[in-house]
Amino acid sequence: MTPGTKGKRHPWGRLPLLPLATILLGMGLGTAAGAQQVPPKERLYNQPQVEIQKALEQMQAYETQRLPALAGFVNASAASLDRLQNPRYQFHIDILFQGPSQTVVRVSAKITAWFEDTGPSASHYEVVPSNGRLEEDLLDRLSVYIEKGASRQPVAGIAPPPPPAASPNPGPAGTSGAPAAAASPGAATTPPLSAVPTGNAPEALASRIAAIRTERETLEQKERALQQQVSELQSASRNEVFLKNVAVVRSPQTPIYEQDQETSKILLHADPDDEFPIHEVRGGWVRVGMEKGAEGWLRGSQLRQPGDPSDADTAALNFNASQEEIKPFHGEWSQLKGKNALYVFAQPARELPASALGQNQLRYAEFTFVEGYREATHSEQEVDGVVVVFLGQKGGVAAATLADIRRWHEGTLTDKLFLERCSLDPSESFRDAVSR
Repeated sequence: MTPGTKGKRHPWGRLPLLPLATILLGMGLGTAAGAQQVPPKERLYNQPQVEIQKALEQMQAYETQRLPALAGFVNASAASLDRLQNPRYQFHIDILFQGPSQTVVRVSAKITAWFEDTGPSASHYEVVPSNGRLEEDLLDRLSVYIEKGASRQPVAGIAPPPPPAASPNPGPAGTSGAPAAAASPGAATTPPLSAVPTGNAPEALASRIAAIRTERETLEQKERALQQQVSELQSASRNEVFLKNVAVVRSPQTPIYEQDQETSKILLHADPDDEFPIHEVRGGWVRVGMEKGAEGWLRGSQLRQPGDPSDADTAALNFNASQEEIKPFHGEWSQLKGKNALYVFAQPARELPASALGQNQLRYAEFTFVEGYREATHSEQEVDGVVVVFLGQKGGVAAATLADIRRWHEGTLTDKLFLERCSLDPSESFRDAVSR
């Protein structure tokens, strides 16, 4: 397995041999502690439906987000929360038309987390009922966003009209109002006084208000037109990545979902350089074709962009794998002691500064763990882990179990926790990267 030498291939006809935990994960989601989900929250806004939709998109309200902690956001006991990891949430939002300038926003949050059982085969994703705090927070943020007039801020390229110049022959005090208009914050959108009647008569005030309103509506129309152009250009730029109508996977163990949601069923895991025909691009998701007419969804960020180097090319810049073999692990690390492991012997491909050698060794080890996992799952021999032996100035041995590597790349194990569960011997050989 020399990095950078693997050719492209099509995955139809080949499904990875997934561990039981992954199969159980795809079969369904549990509900933590049997708690109840609160009803959807809703709020009335005095804004047109299209402006509410645009504001929510600009706030990225439809994206799946990580939740720093479950406590305070869910209806579950403290004992249940102790065994839940890597929480995420996604909003389901309904925008209900109430009139030309009134809209009801109804929102509910779906929170999921990985339930770590004592037996790996029993670990699974849990749906954790929301207590309504996330929903209320989104509605509050939307209210603030609208109150601040985020959608009405001046857009680059639109210069507001100049403030009215002071008349060289001002009228009697209290009748002109010119000095106050020039100093007021709204002076930039106020038409010249000569364009509307002066004085405090009701007719004059009504004309002035009408002129200001007309000017504001004109600016808003120009802004909406420019924002539409920006949106179209961004969409064209995003779709330009897929001009060849082929999605090329960038990262190892990339999940392909049944729907355009990270909490939906995982159909399979793709390998680097796997290619799929593209059927649709929707926001940050790409719908691709698979075997026998099946379809799935990938994140656009997990596909190779034009000019991107592959992970293998990046790793191969500094190290080469000179030899590999499967044999029992004779070290003292209890996780692999006496079990079969895939050994990869690596040596620097060029001279590296001593201050950066540890960090580079760990990066290469992380890459080799994933490549080794892919090979081990298709090996006829039983393999329980991957061991990377570094030859050269700093040396060192990095080892990880296949179970931990799988959970790491499925996102149920954080980078920090994964490294803590690995064996890095001696730690000095990887100190630069471990401290990050």
